[in-house]
Amino acid sequence: RHPEEFAASFNQRMRGTWSIPPRNPNFTGRDLELSQLHSRFTSQDLGTKAVVKVEVSGMGGVGKSQLVTEFCYRHFPLEYGLVIWMNAESADSLVANYRQLLADLSSDGKSNSVDMNKSADEVICEVKTRLFRCTVPWLLVLDNLEERDVLDKFVPHGASKGHVLITTRHLNLESEHSGNNLDLGCFSISESLELLRRSAGSHNIANQDDESAAKELADRLGNLPLALGMAAAYMRRCDVGVSEYLERSISLVEKSFLHDKLNDYTLSVASSLSLSLEEVKKISPVACESLELLSFLGPDDITKALIRQLLRSKRQVNDERLWQQAQMAKKHAVQSSSLLCGLAAIGTSIIYFKRSNAVVLVVASLTVAAVIATSHLLKTDNTINSVTKVPSTSFSPSEYEEADLTWNILKSFSLLSVKGGKGSIHRLLQQALRSRQSQEQCRTNITVCITAMLSLWRFNPAKTESWKDSLLVLEHVKSAVSHSLGLTDTIYTVQAARLSKETAIFSAMSLNDFSGAKTSLDFALNLYQSSNLGDCVELERSQVLLELGRIFRYQGMYGDSKHSLEKALGILRNMSRKDFHVWEGIANILHEIGLLELRQHNLKDAEKLLNESLHMRRRSYKDDFDNNAECAATLHQIAAVHVAKKPPSLDRAKELLLEALSLSSQIGQRAATLKQLARVTIRQGLLVDAESYLERGLELYLELYSDNKLHMNIAAVQFQRGALALQRERLEEAWLHFMECLQIRRHVYAYARSLKDANPIHLEVSCVLHELGCVGFAQQCYSKAKEMFSLEREILVKLEEAVTNNTAHPLRIHQARLTNLTWLRKCAQELGDDHHIQMLLSEKSAVKSQAPNVTGTSSKPINQVATPSKLERDAMQCRLLARKFALGRHTSDVRRKLKESLNRLTDEIKGTTDEPLKLAAVQFRDTVVAKIDDNNAILNACDILRDVLRSRGVKVNDSFSTHFIQNPK
Repeated sequence: RHPEEFAASFNQRMRGTWSIPPRNPNFTGRDLELSQLHSRFTSQDLGTKAVVKVEVSGMGGVGKSQLVTEFCYRHFPLEYGLVIWMNAESADSLVANYRQLLADLSSDGKSNSVDMNKSADEVICEVKTRLFRCTVPWLLVLDNLEERDVLDKFVPHGASKGHVLITTRHLNLESEHSGNNLDLGCFSISESLELLRRSAGSHNIANQDDESAAKELADRLGNLPLALGMAAAYMRRCDVGVSEYLERSISLVEKSFLHDKLNDYTLSVASSLSLSLEEVKKISPVACESLELLSFLGPDDITKALIRQLLRSKRQVNDERLWQQAQMAKKHAVQSSSLLCGLAAIGTSIIYFKRSNAVVLVVASLTVAAVIATSHLLKTDNTINSVTKVPSTSFSPSEYEEADLTWNILKSFSLLSVKGGKGSIHRLLQQALRSRQSQEQCRTNITVCITAMLSLWRFNPAKTESWKDSLLVLEHVKSAVSHSLGLTDTIYTVQAARLSKETAIFSAMSLNDFSGAKTSLDFALNLYQSSNLGDCVELERSQVLLELGRIFRYQGMYGDSKHSLEKALGILRNMSRKDFHVWEGIANILHEIGLLELRQHNLKDAEKLLNESLHMRRRSYKDDFDNNAECAATLHQIAAVHVAKKPPSLDRAKELLLEALSLSSQIGQRAATLKQLARVTIRQGLLVDAESYLERGLELYLELYSDNKLHMNIAAVQFQRGALALQRERLEEAWLHFMECLQIRRHVYAYARSLKDANPIHLEVSCVLHELGCVGFAQQCYSKAKEMFSLEREILVKLEEAVTNNTAHPLRIHQARLTNLTWLRKCAQELGDDHHIQMLLSEKSAVKSQAPNVTGTSSKPINQVATPSKLERDAMQCRLLARKFALGRHTSDVRRKLKESLNRLTDEIKGTTDEPLKLAAVQFRDTVVAKIDDNNAILNACDILRDVLRSRGVKVNDSFSTHFIQNPK
């Protein structure tokens, strides 16, 4: 089709309503507020290309969402051709809504017709673009906004036909008097009475006495719409007049102790709730119990399956407590019997034996009694280690009926809002529900929720099919765990701690949510500490500290990572190594510390620690599958050490990686090993093999992260694919791969990005921008290259400003700053910007004078070397041509240039006094001349010369373009 046809189809779909809640047939009053909303939009809408924003603020339960819903229905389609409703509680919920909106706007209406793997930034940009281009007036509703900072990111900055309507509990003080804010209060008394008439039924307010009772009730409920709505639902459901309802409410509240627990408007909800719960309890005690349990879980994504599991877990906990009481009674009986036996033996010995023999018998009798009495205690202590997940089995028909009845009852009393098969419960209602429960009831219900979550939580890191199901209950698990700190039952405290640790692992592995993972791990440590079990949970504490060390490493916080790992190792060192779990734990921690040393380029320590870990793992008594996977992981990292050595041991690294590949059957592990094999074979010049390894690795990662293709591991593969394409001078292909990598890393490291930053302030992001700049330069697109290098510079400047003792790469950041300035200067030279060149030279001189003082590095201080020598430049040029020749580009022109370059290198060698470099250059020249037909020998000589140059502070890049010969020091 022609572009005009696409445009017509595009505009045609940008009409109608999307995700607006159902209209409330009993909506009451608020005529003044609706009129004020409309006037606030029209008074600011002066035909300019600026989006008009209006906020409706007010406390929870005051009816903000109901007001805005009514506004949408009153003004569509007469004034708005498009109305979109978004859940703005978090940036994640907005991204999910935007993504689904794009899917629904697709031509066939199917979600799979839209690329669901687009980054969050791409999704936001596309929705904003569509709104900007929309030809009909539109209204975007952001409901329940928590963080006002997200507005700049999610709302178009300009559109002549756009309005944005926001609901929030937080009053914007800056715009309070600007005409952009509407502060919504509770109902007037007349509006409260009208709501009760319409919702409860006019027959329930039939006379003057009922009218007076309704006024008193409204006053008692603070005219809060949420509380009034619950009261009306009760009257309608139970066919109770307002006078009788008021009498019941007063009687019930006087018996309760809620006044000391709740603030005024939450108390209003509690008052209505108490009476509704009493009636629900009469109809179905199970429904009342279910609602109390739901108050400890997430407010959204409530399903019938969740209620079924909660009810089953309630019975399990009750049965378990009855069994424990029976066991306790039995234990007391045994203790009493054993002590009586002991006393009888004492009396007998005194009567029939001599005094000396009697003493011996007394001691023996008491010993036997103590052994019998404590045998049951020893059994109960061991239960702490027998906590296992009990997966849900199929439910009986009666359990299905019970959950269905509960669901319908809660809906009928307006305690549960249902949309699309999933229910939601107001947070204010949850708070009131929790507050009306005694401490003992809370503990019991939290225990039930923990038990239910153990059944629903199926996460297994090695089984990716479990990840999707885990995501569905993640918020419920986290909420249940968050309430478990006050549990007195140590077994359930430990269960909650284990769940908290597993949600952290899931958040890090599947969602790249490192900050959320850290929060969950910190909470797990608090739970273990509160359990007062001491040494019984020390092993599990060490496991949490190990995971915490990993999270810190992922975030580049190497100092915190090492501290956490050493603390975990200290715990295990004080435990018996005869325990298999202790042995395994020490091996895991040694592996992680070795990996940490490798990241910091402490290769000697890294190799020692990793070899020690491998030795312990090979002596492990674990089953072959798990042990092979762990050995493969350590072999992989030892290979990385050999790659990082100077000169690198590439053949040995390849042997180790192939051995690791033969041991591993886990998808993620095999993908990581293939990725590392690609790095090694690129260095060896085996580019075809490298490409094959990368393609296989990417396929495995895509299979592993089927629902989350914006993963850091996929980004790493795309980065290597870009580097490989760049080395082959496939510049367009390189640009595409690096851009895909950048989009993923922007998503992964979004936590390091403020609204003022164009990109996350992270070294991994700056690396990709640098490579994109290099590709642009090679394409002779100097403006594009300058843009990429400028973005890199912004990140490096902020990273350098934030350098602390805990920073992972202070020297690397400094070197990257110098390299970046050199490339910017090259771009300025090509663009003929002399003024910018002088500014960059001055900045580079200032940066050189501030070189970091990093202890333990043998590198020459960067600021002590001004410019590269002639021999260094000739050596780099000759090395680049030799690589090009060895990698299959041996045309007659390349051979001629290589010969000329070798002659220049020979002339320069004769006149130099730099003995170390002279020796390396001679060795390189002689190898190339002697082994001209041996490509591997030439590539190996290139690697040796590269390492010598780098050790002198010379930046060496393996691109074939002559623009890529870098000499910043």
